[in-house]
Amino acid sequence: MKQQAIGFLGGSFDPIHNGHLLPAIEVATKLLLKPLFLMPNHIAPHKAGSHCSAEQRCRMVELALQEHPQLAIDPRELDRDSASYTIDTLKEIRAEHPTQPICFMMGMDSLINFNSWYQWQDILKYCHLVVCARPGWKHSFNDTIQTLLNNQQTDSVNDLHQALAGKIYFQSTTLYDISSTQIRFNIKHNKNIENLLPKTVCDYIEQYQLYK
Repeated sequence: MKQQAIGFLGGSFDPIHNGHLLPAIEVATKLLLKPLFLMPNHIAPHKAGSHCSAEQRCRMVELALQEHPQLAIDPRELDRDSASYTIDTLKEIRAEHPTQPICFMMGMDSLINFNSWYQWQDILKYCHLVVCARPGWKHSFNDTIQTLLNNQQTDSVNDLHQALAGKIYFQSTTLYDISSTQIRFNIKHNKNIENLLPKTVCDYIEQYQLYK
């Protein structure tokens, strides 16, 4: 028997902040996803973009989710030694959830370049794509993506729960002018970050003197 759809949202979450959390809650609520998993990406230790350890990023996500029961964490990509392709992660998720529709979140910028992803033609065999768009968005897509949308796009939330995979759904989300880059800059320059991320995460950053 098929079950209610679950969602997955990847990100470096370095650190996680309200600009991640509030749209995630919005999408989970509107699309009836139970739960929506936040999936911290693997960042290679030598990469300049890595500002704290995988364990610390994971812990900050856990702290941020304590008051949001509709969200959960999926740390599988952090447990790998190297970055993984989305298709590999989706195959794993599908094997674990054979009877549940899977919704994979992405931003508009990811959809625009979707046909450059590794094995992109197979991704919709394993999940629906939920594209988070700014209210009133307008965009032109390349011919490949436009054809994909003509064939797979739906305006019905019900479709995301009726089929296991294969649909593309656009969801308007409130845009918050918050970025991890800005938060790291503020911390480094002793500026206030209190309204940008959950207090539990603020306290953790302070306790371990992260991003200094």
